[in-house]
Amino acid sequence: MRRRVFLLGISTTCALGVGYAAAKFELLERLMPRPAQATFNLHVPGGNYGPQKVVYHVNEKGSWRDRDGEAFRLVHVINNHIRAVEPEDLKVEVLFHGNGVDLLQRAKRNPQLAVMFDELRKRGVTFRVCANTLTAYGIPLEALHGVRQTDLVQAAVAEIVKLERDGYSYIRF
Repeated sequence: MRRRVFLLGISTTCALGVGYAAAKFELLERLMPRPAQATFNLHVPGGNYGPQKVVYHVNEKGSWRDRDGEAFRLVHVINNHIRAVEPEDLKVEVLFHGNGVDLLQRAKRNPQLAVMFDELRKRGVTFRVCANTLTAYGIPLEALHGVRQTDLVQAAVAEIVKLERDGYSYIRF
């Protein structure tokens, strides 16, 4: 009996606390003025970035909460990079290594993501995959979207060093 009374007291206290917090936040939201909706000019001409060569090193599979979102974010970042540099020459290599290979596995299961990866390829983006990773993780080539034997590199780290030596800038994603 004492335990039931104790638990009832605890649950009542928690319920009152949650109700109080909700009411307080609702009141604050009503009293606080809302900021004016800002308008931005999203097209900024004349970036004048010049020709670029870059390697995006994808080594993580993203947050456990939104791994597909991480793949979409990669696509959007690369597209923004391409738009910023155009019409100048831009060479983009995306190197999937370690847990980053997960993004290509996700594209195999997600048609929308697959189309976006294919569009990047059409825009000249090159995808490379670490063969050592596939061997270590036991991942067959067929489990990855759009990856062919010619897209493999023996060792991602050695490839990054080679690309940097060839003038590529490094971006870890």
